[in-house]
Amino acid sequence: MILAELKKIKRHYLLPLSIGVVVLSCLLALIQLTGAENSVVGYLPLTDGILWNNVTLIFPFLITFFGGFLMNREYSEDTLKSNLIIPVSYRKLIFAKIAVTVFAVTLFVAVSFLCSIVFAVILRYPFNLEDVGMAFWKLFVAGITCLIAVMPIIVLFTLKRNLFLAGTCGAFVYGFCGIFVANTRFTSWYPTTSGLTIIKYEPNFSNYQMSAAIFVLAVCLFFSLLIITVARRNLYD
Repeated sequence: MILAELKKIKRHYLLPLSIGVVVLSCLLALIQLTGAENSVVGYLPLTDGILWNNVTLIFPFLITFFGGFLMNREYSEDTLKSNLIIPVSYRKLIFAKIAVTVFAVTLFVAVSFLCSIVFAVILRYPFNLEDVGMAFWKLFVAGITCLIAVMPIIVLFTLKRNLFLAGTCGAFVYGFCGIFVANTRFTSWYPTTSGLTIIKYEPNFSNYQMSAAIFVLAVCLFFSLLIITVARRNLYD
C-alpha cells in the first residue's frame, strides 16, 4: 500500500509544489538573515532561520495539507468504500497515508538542508562537518515533531470529504501561534514548538523542559491513535 501511495504522489503535482513552498521558506530565511541590521550571519544562524520558518510558518500547514490531501483523494476519487471491501482496513489505509507523509516530511527536511548548504556556499559562510551534522539533526527533529504535533488534526479533519482544507487553515494558525509561544516558559508545552526543546534551539534558554516536550508529543500520538480507532469502528458499524 505504501509503494502504491508513493507511485500516486510521484505522478501528482502535490509533491513538487510542496517542495517549492519549502524552497521559498528557505529563501525567506535567507532574506531575513541578510536584510536585518546587526544580525549574526553564518551557516548555523542561517540554518536556525530556516528551522524557525519551518516550525512556525511552513511545516504545520504544509504537512497537514499534504497528509489531508492524500486521505481526501479516497473520497474525491470514490475509492474509500472499494478499498474497505477488498478488504483493506481503515487502520492500514490511514497508516499507509501517514507513512507516505513521513516520507514527504523527510524530503522537506532534506530540501531545507540542501538549501542551507547551497546558500552557505554562495554567501561563503564557513562551516565544517560538525556544523553540517548538527544542522541536519535539528532540521530533521523539528520536522518530525511538527508532524507529530499536527497528526491529530490530519486524522480528525480527514474523516469527511474536503474537511482537510479547514484543518489546513487551523494548522496554519496553530503553527503561527508558536511564534508567540516560542522562547517563553510554555515552549515545551506547546506541540509545534516542543521540538525546539528537544534540539535546544536556544542553548542558554533555561525554561526548556525535556520531559514536558516528550509528554506533549506522546499525548498528540495518543489522540491520533484514538481518533483512528474510533473512526475505524464507525466505518464498520
